[in-house]
Amino acid sequence: MSAPPAMLADLVKRFRPEAAEGLTAVYQLHLTGDGGDFWNLSIANQQCHLSPGLATDPDVTIKVSVEDWREILTGRLDAVTAFMSGRVQLSGDLSLATRLKAIFGS
Repeated sequence: MSAPPAMLADLVKRFRPEAAEGLTAVYQLHLTGDGGDFWNLSIANQQCHLSPGLATDPDVTIKVSVEDWREILTGRLDAVTAFMSGRVQLSGDLSLATRLKAIFGS
C-alpha cells in the first residue's frame, strides 16, 4: 500500500485539465489515522498543484481516514456511500467535492 504522499502524487498525475476548465478552487484534505496529515490541492487555469499543510482559505475540506481515501482512489469504496455513512466528512462548497471524480478520473 502506498503512503499518503505517494497516493496524492498519483492522484495529481490523473488530473484532467479539460474537466477543470473554468474552475478555481482549493481542496483541503485532512487525512486521519496512520500516516495522516493535511494536504491541499489548488486548481486554477486548468492546472493542479499539491501542497502539504493547511490552506489559508480552502473552498472545501474533506476529512477521511487514510485507508478510506485509499479505497476511494482505487474504486473499492464509493465516495458517495462513504459520505452518506459518515466515513467522509465535508465542509465548505460541497459541489466542488462532487467534481473530483470528473477532474481526476476514476
